[in-house]
Amino acid sequence: MALKDLISQKSVLTEEAIEQIVSDYVRYDPDAQEIHVTAAFGQLGNKAKVLVYLVAMLGWNFLLDDPIPVELKPGALEEHLNIHGGSLRPVLKDLKDRHLIVARDGGYTVRHSGLSDIAKELGPARPATEATAARAGSRRRTAVGRSKSGGSSKAVIEPVARDADTSEKQSAVPPKPTRRKRASGSTQTSFDELVASGFFDEPKTLSAVQQRFHEAAIIIPQTSIPTYLLAAVRDDRLSRKKEDVNGRQRWVYRTKV
Repeated sequence: MALKDLISQKSVLTEEAIEQIVSDYVRYDPDAQEIHVTAAFGQLGNKAKVLVYLVAMLGWNFLLDDPIPVELKPGALEEHLNIHGGSLRPVLKDLKDRHLIVARDGGYTVRHSGLSDIAKELGPARPATEATAARAGSRRRTAVGRSKSGGSSKAVIEPVARDADTSEKQSAVPPKPTRRKRASGSTQTSFDELVASGFFDEPKTLSAVQQRFHEAAIIIPQTSIPTYLLAAVRDDRLSRKKEDVNGRQRWVYRTKV
């Protein structure tokens, strides 16, 4: 076996290791050189989000002909992950102190040799699969049904009472998923208003849309914006095509004529 064969095998193993870590959480858009996160990514804790996103950055080495910098500065991570700097800094320090990430050229990245350690770190943090979540939801519905029908209420009390008082006052507080749903709906409403107001009558890039959101005090990571743009394209409200923007080919979006 030649030495170059060993290099080739190492490359294949690295790509497989990256895929195993990020496959549930991100999707790549090589044309726009953008990473889009999935719903499962939103269920991760801050440390897991940082690790997954930095590992995903390594994936560009296998998707693009021309290499791009994979190090991300704290400001870029804060923007992409929507984690406030005050929360992000101690996370980065902890991961760096444990040698899961490294600082390089003013940014942060992960070593190829550390992928196995990162996979172990993420093991307990991975969200339940859809099947597991469905089974859990079925058990909760069954327990509620038993309670309403006069059966034992123990199955209802135990999962709820672990983290919260069972008083009527606290049980009336809306759960966190409901609050997140309202926030998402508000962002969709704001995006629809942008379309209706003629904002896209002139071609707009992804960063221009994000800047407009930020001007309206709606802090949204750039990786979340394609969800709204692509849905509008599919609904024939917007069109998109690649144009030269500052010397680089970028997708631009405009009102569908």
